[in-house]
Amino acid sequence: MKNFLLVILFLLPFFAKAQSSEFHYKTEDRYLYYGNVVEVDTSFTTSDLYKSAKLFLTKLALPNMKVTTDNKTSGLIIASVEEPATFKTQTGLTDEKMTLKYNIKLELKKGRYRYTFDNIVLNYVDKNRNVENSLYEVDKGKGGGLLGIGRRKRVLTAMDDLFLKKIEVLRNTMSKKSDEF
Repeated sequence: MKNFLLVILFLLPFFAKAQSSEFHYKTEDRYLYYGNVVEVDTSFTTSDLYKSAKLFLTKLALPNMKVTTDNKTSGLIIASVEEPATFKTQTGLTDEKMTLKYNIKLELKKGRYRYTFDNIVLNYVDKNRNVENSLYEVDKGKGGGLLGIGRRKRVLTAMDDLFLKKIEVLRNTMSKKSDEF
């Protein structure tokens, strides 16, 4: 019985690694991103969606956001973002700081829009030094350790939660007309 438990403990990390990803970003080779095409009311014009998209960027209220492309007629908005975030320590009692850098791309068409959060770079302290890695590099080594509590996995979980909240705000904002912009 004791040997059986030791074998189970030894094989547990391999089974945990073999499971499908519990994170919501999409993977295309080395390109990892959050994105989707969302259908909205077909009466929404590109102009209506543009106003809602501008409201979404305002709702984010991020001080380190730079809009790099803003084209109302073609319905394209691209912004570069750098924002602070936190992830749980191994004990789960406190938080550690990290910084996220990414691009937001909103492509607007009559009755639908496509959002893309990509070029995601995470910066956090690992082994007493500040490390900056692309999402692919962090994902590649997420491991999780024997009990699934590895630092990279905690970083990815915190990042995933943050992007899911932003996507929910985007969906709620884009689902109704806005006359504020």
